Amino acid sequence: MKPLVYSTGLLLAATVLNGCATKCGVEPCTSTPVAVKSLESEYGCRDTKRQLDINLNQTYTVIRNQADFDRLVTGDCHPLIDFSAYDLIIGKKGLSSGTSGITYTYQRDCATNRPSLHVAFGRSITTEAPNLTYHALVPKLAAEEQVTVEVEVR
Repeated sequence: MKPLVYSTGLLLAATVLNGCATKCGVEPCTSTPVAVKSLESEYGCRDTKRQLDINLNQTYTVIRNQADFDRLVTGDCHPLIDFSAYDLIIGKKGLSSGTSGITYTYQRDCATNRPSLHVAFGRSITTEAPNLTYHALVPKLAAEEQVTVEVEVR
């Protein structure tokens, strides 16, 4: 009789705990997008995908201060960035055809607490094969914090 009471007790405890997970305020983990800013929106730069340049090839870097920005980035628009509020994620992507634009999605993964940036290049019908610069001003990262960047061509 004791094994039956023990088994019934375990089954009851599991049922209560399972029911509480769905009814007691435990929410599933969801990552919430964070708005990104750009040199266009914040500093009036124009066509940065073609007018900014950085010596990278199919990769990205995070710039955390004005001195590194001045040393690494060239182009027509070279503002004084508020690096107390932002870090600049900047990269290069070579395309096999033209682009209709770039969209960005930035979020902090709720499970790992690691930030990630998704960059999507829209395709166009032009036959040019540009090597474009993408960038996003993101909220200031912690010292030495790493960002995951995924680049997609749609």
